[in-house]
Amino acid sequence: MRVLFAALPAHGHTYPLVPLAAAFQDLGADVLFATGSQFDGRLPVPTTLGAEPGWRFADAHAEAFATMPKGRPPSDDFARVLFVDVASPHLLEPTCAVVDQWRPDLVVVEQTDVAGVVAARQIGAPTALFSVVGWGPRWDGVYAAALSRWGARMRGTDGSPVSSVAEVADVYLEAHPVFLREAGEGSHDAAFGSHPPFPTLELAPRAWSEPGPPVPDWLTGERRPGDPPRVLLTLGTVFGNSEKLLAVADEVAAAGCEVLAVTGRSDLAEEVAHEHPAVHVEPFVDQVSVLGHVDLVVHHGGSGTVLGAVQHGLPQVVVPQGADQFWNGNRLVEQGAARVVLPGDPPGSVREAVTALVDPAAPERAGAQRLRDHLRELPEPAAVAAELMRGWAPDARA
Repeated sequence: MRVLFAALPAHGHTYPLVPLAAAFQDLGADVLFATGSQFDGRLPVPTTLGAEPGWRFADAHAEAFATMPKGRPPSDDFARVLFVDVASPHLLEPTCAVVDQWRPDLVVVEQTDVAGVVAARQIGAPTALFSVVGWGPRWDGVYAAALSRWGARMRGTDGSPVSSVAEVADVYLEAHPVFLREAGEGSHDAAFGSHPPFPTLELAPRAWSEPGPPVPDWLTGERRPGDPPRVLLTLGTVFGNSEKLLAVADEVAAAGCEVLAVTGRSDLAEEVAHEHPAVHVEPFVDQVSVLGHVDLVVHHGGSGTVLGAVQHGLPQVVVPQGADQFWNGNRLVEQGAARVVLPGDPPGSVREAVTALVDPAAPERAGAQRLRDHLRELPEPAAVAAELMRGWAPDARA
């Protein structure tokens, strides 16, 4: 069985699919992963080009923001502009070429990779959408716009035209746990909960990161009474910049913590060189390994980092910058597992939140462990891969 994976070329969009891709491969499927050239040869499954060479999703953000009226926050229409109008033209032809040549039996497409869905449906391939955010009304709008633009090219598995959003995929792989996809009762976010129009399979999200430099010795060393708490700080690879990272690192260190500050970009590492002895700067780390050695995660609120921290039962301080990060922070606060520091909050707010959450008696620690236990109850990637193979292998469809 040939299984093609397709994802936008960004860490938070490609990495979440890797455990499922590896599970298919372990079960004997031929797996190919179409994404950007920056991930070529860096995943545990074979890769191929699913985007124009050198194109980065961060470039699409800058282009899409330039279309928005100045002084106004991004609206639901921003998702259409970003994923359909701006990103898809850089992805569509490369991904279509892979699909046409490789002829997969199943295509697993990361939810925001609209071009991946169009390419799969262009040959009527069985298509599974993999969630990286909850499916709210804006995603109905995104895929309605995709149908308007490319619907004439799209066919279902029986060869019939795709005429509605509910027909763009055969199954939705819900890797966004319920505590992140549904807002609490009375929340102003309640109207934006996740209601995908497809048959759904639950899937335990499993963090994956590239093997990187060894975990620093100061993190792995034996703990002694009086040692400072250890904190992982990252603002992601799309919204983060050196000025923001430095400001947050200063506040975390001021809370009496030792900080691993990860820039997410090698070209920012020198800019963020820090004289404070408690701040250690790295361009990239093996985040999965690092999470086992820290007491707290301070980050932007990207889904991958949120779920990685939850897997380890760690409380979080979320400093959202854009996209789904505000939503994620609000959901964690509702669950009693995090605190949020918003843009515009007074100086010292990060330090105050960190001071509260490194306390061993902080209630957010119990909240984080409760969410960790919930993840452990969800189906593992291997079980989901086996179920999809039973349903979509060529001999099963014959």
